[in-house]
Amino acid sequence: MSEEVFAQEFLGFALALVSLALSGTISRFLGLPIFLGYLLAGLLAQPFLAPFPSLTLLGKVGVILLLFFLGMEFDWRTLLGSRRRLLLTLVDLLLNFFIPFLFLLILGLSYASAFLVAMAIYPTSSALTIGALFQLRRVANPETETIVWILVGEDFAIILLLAIASGLTGEAFEFKGIFLAISFIGVMFVASVVLTRPLEWLFKRVPSELDNLVTFSLIILFSAIAYLLNLSEALGAFLAGLLFSGTRDREELESRLNVLRELGTSAFFFSFGLQVPLKVSPSGLALGGLMLILGILSKVLTSWVSAAIEGLRPKARLRLLFSLWIRGEFSIIALFLGKRILSPLWQEGMSWFILGSVIVGLLAFSYGEKIVERRKVKD
Repeated sequence: MSEEVFAQEFLGFALALVSLALSGTISRFLGLPIFLGYLLAGLLAQPFLAPFPSLTLLGKVGVILLLFFLGMEFDWRTLLGSRRRLLLTLVDLLLNFFIPFLFLLILGLSYASAFLVAMAIYPTSSALTIGALFQLRRVANPETETIVWILVGEDFAIILLLAIASGLTGEAFEFKGIFLAISFIGVMFVASVVLTRPLEWLFKRVPSELDNLVTFSLIILFSAIAYLLNLSEALGAFLAGLLFSGTRDREELESRLNVLRELGTSAFFFSFGLQVPLKVSPSGLALGGLMLILGILSKVLTSWVSAAIEGLRPKARLRLLFSLWIRGEFSIIALFLGKRILSPLWQEGMSWFILGSVIVGLLAFSYGEKIVERRKVKD
């Protein structure tokens, strides 16, 4: 790297950090979700800033840590051991992945393209939704447990979908890649059971001043191994969290790595904002709008069925209808995976769909409760 290129990237990195700090501060002042501020800051920074390697790498580190902690939270034994929770996951998967996937195939998309678009439509953003629950003080609400279990089920399903996405070629699926990905998942699931005590013994003997470095190194190592196997680094990070879940205290570990995770996650949403096409084509915007409408309807239907399965009361059921619209990190990952497969029109449409679902979803989450209260529904 020449001195001039380094200077330009260094200045760009500084401008990106200043933009993140300003957008975060303004978002907090206005009472908006902070990730929305980062995303909009990326959009506004496009005229004077382009994506560059160091910012992209920092964003990847943020997503790796975000998915690592999701993996630490994930209890697959509880999910698979509860028929009702498993039913929630299957209903959600049917309505928000399989039906869109089949519909896209009927429209004429290739298997690979239809899979990636459906994969972007399917998952509600765990990071944004959980953050909104805490910010709006809705953690104690009766529908919150249902929301969390839907998110847990989606995390489990999306890991399997990421494994399949690793085997995508231009038009179809490469079964060798899919087999490798599923084998990797299987090995990590077994390791999370078998290696709990050996890892616990190992971490007790790591000097306290090296604990953060050793932990962070192992997280990045698992992500790098997944990437070298032509899998998603996000898949490796989630499975590393699954492996560590029985050996480490999540809250203690999160407090230690929180600064790096927050910085990296903010860079990830900022980078996405930088890459959303500002040159709006009517067809791309119309496609994104149609995806948004259908995506909201499918999540509303999911919420209604889930509320019936869970036996929620009318007020909690109505609040749930407004709570699952937000797409985020996994949808963006699906979009990035589709850069070499999807046509420019579908890439633009997906970008507008994700951006629209973040904005509309967060507004619905924030004001949905007020709408329910105004209707004076009996609980």
